Amino acid sequence: MRASRGFKAGLPLDFARWQSWLLDRLLELDPETGFFKHRRALIGLPRKNGKSLTGSAIALNGLVNGPLGSQVYSAAADRVQAGIVFNEAKWQVEQSPALSKIVKVYKTALEIPSRNAVYRALSADAFRNQGLGPYIVIADELHAWPSSATNTRGDELWAALTEGSGDRPESLVVGITTAGGSTDTLLGRLYEYGKRVARGEVTDSSFFFAWWEAIAEALPDDREQWFRANPNLAEGLLDITDFEAAIASAAGASGFAAFQRYRLNQWVRLAGEDFISPFHWQAAKRDDSVPLGAKVTVGFDGSVNNDATGIVIQDVATGRLKMYAVWEPDPTDPDWAVDPAEVDAAIHNVFDEYDVQMMWFDPAYFRDQGGEWAREWRGRVEAIPQSNQRVVPMAEQFLKDVINGDCTHDGNPALERHVLNAVATLAGSYKKEKPKSPKKIDLLACAVMANAARVKLASKPERTTRRVQVLG
Repeated sequence: MRASRGFKAGLPLDFARWQSWLLDRLLELDPETGFFKHRRALIGLPRKNGKSLTGSAIALNGLVNGPLGSQVYSAAADRVQAGIVFNEAKWQVEQSPALSKIVKVYKTALEIPSRNAVYRALSADAFRNQGLGPYIVIADELHAWPSSATNTRGDELWAALTEGSGDRPESLVVGITTAGGSTDTLLGRLYEYGKRVARGEVTDSSFFFAWWEAIAEALPDDREQWFRANPNLAEGLLDITDFEAAIASAAGASGFAAFQRYRLNQWVRLAGEDFISPFHWQAAKRDDSVPLGAKVTVGFDGSVNNDATGIVIQDVATGRLKMYAVWEPDPTDPDWAVDPAEVDAAIHNVFDEYDVQMMWFDPAYFRDQGGEWAREWRGRVEAIPQSNQRVVPMAEQFLKDVINGDCTHDGNPALERHVLNAVATLAGSYKKEKPKSPKKIDLLACAVMANAARVKLASKPERTTRRVQVLG
């Protein structure tokens, strides 16, 4: 084999130390059976770390050195992606006199007739055959495999490949991918399982897990994390100026998110997926919180038993957000419901502890109590029905203020979780990633209303005292 790209393109392939380490462990044999020790594997790498080349090497090794009748597949979400590893392997055969002597090259297959061995590409969008019996599978870019409540083609292909390989005790299915945007997917479930295996929470020697990533809280410009996440960079096979140029050109929430996912292998949503970038939310964090007695605005979003109920306050002077209270459903208690008296007491405490200038609330489930609050604190409590017409401009204002540093927060983990759970809508607002998702976004709704109330408060003209001239 030969290096197909980079400054070593065309030279005989010499695996980097980390690749040799990886392949030694991935392809380890069980001394008792002589078969692979691992039957399933998940490898996570950022872009430009040789995923396709590594995958094609594993696939070709299976084709040439596997048992008679070996079926080898590279699988991906669509035809184009499925062909990337296959075409890399095809190129390697065409460049090698030794391989060309034994491997027949076709448009969609590589075959060794003398061994009855074949290598093909499969895609989730064209997959129909349930009669597979693979020896080696390279599952490429699992983050892109269709895996949702409405599209399970990726899950079905993975099941067919892994169940089919179950008939061959010598088989190995290898997922090679960058991170995704949601762990509520096929890749996410494999990733979480792999972490449990790696931590020793689950004993499963048949599952191999190797994942290079920056730490979750790392900022995109943390150079130490660039090296941590990119083994080729750590071994001098990537140019650091390429990373410097990429981070310099990243613009807005989507740009940083793309850098984090593809260069640092972090689990973040991309443009069109996330409402706000984790980078910008982290950048808006401040060490201090809202002091007691401060002038504040309040956002309240209430539910009964399915969604969360929350209270968020914002310091009028500094723009600092503070999660004041939250009630979230207990998944182990089907009869759980929020206690209205407890919520009412919390609202009263807010007015007792802070100088509340304005409170906005969603009246959907608390219309009666909201009316009582409006009468008790006349002129300072207002119902804000959550229609698109109202919410979109508030959401856009919130996003703008966070990015500009006019709206900050004290790092409360519950508020962060709700904010980062939200995905953007085409209209410019936010929503759950799925209608019935257990991931809550209600504290985000509270924060958006508190911020919008603060903006409106600032737009009100200050009262002036008329000067009266007495004529005598």
